[in-house]
Amino acid sequence: MSKSYFIKERLIALGAKFDVFDENGKEIYLVEADKFDIGKNINVYTPNKDERVLYMEQKIRIGAHKYVMYNVSGKEIALIEKEFMIPKYNISGIYGDIEMESENILGRSYTIRKNDLDIGYIEKEFNFIGRDKYNLKVIDEEYTLFLIGLLIMIDMIRFHDN
Repeated sequence: MSKSYFIKERLIALGAKFDVFDENGKEIYLVEADKFDIGKNINVYTPNKDERVLYMEQKIRIGAHKYVMYNVSGKEIALIEKEFMIPKYNISGIYGDIEMESENILGRSYTIRKNDLDIGYIEKEFNFIGRDKYNLKVIDEEYTLFLIGLLIMIDMIRFHDN
């Protein structure tokens, strides 16, 4: 059964911060990009920041982005590699081989596929007030936290690349 989530960037924050809400409007996660790291490392926390539940570390390399995703106990669960010059990502790890691709060059919406089956969709809303907003549809709830991490990674790569 699919579920929808809404991710909103905080307007006033030191560094990039996002609140993640379920389809009922309940905040379920807080996401922060490290403020002072080289690279754009991402932490996903419970709403009160009591526990870190996911960590993504950007690997610095020339030409294309690469991230490693870790679970709550620090075990590597995925390697995400962006293809050069196009909004397409290849993912490997405990979930198997997954592809994430945008149908347009702007990279505002993505389909995430595993074994030619869709497991999620990401869509960035058009916004004129400077705060990014996303809709995330998760087809299989097993991938929820994983897909939230991918969504924030895309935001950091595509829209915070400064």
